Amino acid sequence: MDNSTPTRRTPDGVIFSINIDAQERECLISREALNTLSQLKNIDSSDADSLELFKAFETFIRPVAHSLLGGRVLQTPLQLTPQNMNDAYRSR
Repeated sequence: MDNSTPTRRTPDGVIFSINIDAQERECLISREALNTLSQLKNIDSSDADSLELFKAFETFIRPVAHSLLGGRVLQTPLQLTPQNMNDAYRSR
């Protein structure tokens, strides 16, 4: 797991970092994307905090971020959206 930049809650969701090709990339998963992932996994997220949801789904979220970046330089932070979660979940 990448821990060089602390994972933290923001008003928009959760910021975390991943390492691709020895470069740290900052990512933001929106609260809406976390809610979408919760729905896909049939989990009630209404009482959960964004950081709790991120930690619960971290093993799913980080590979999605890695595949979206794929070594390309994109905007910072990389935005993970509800559509990203839908697409990744359905492709598994």
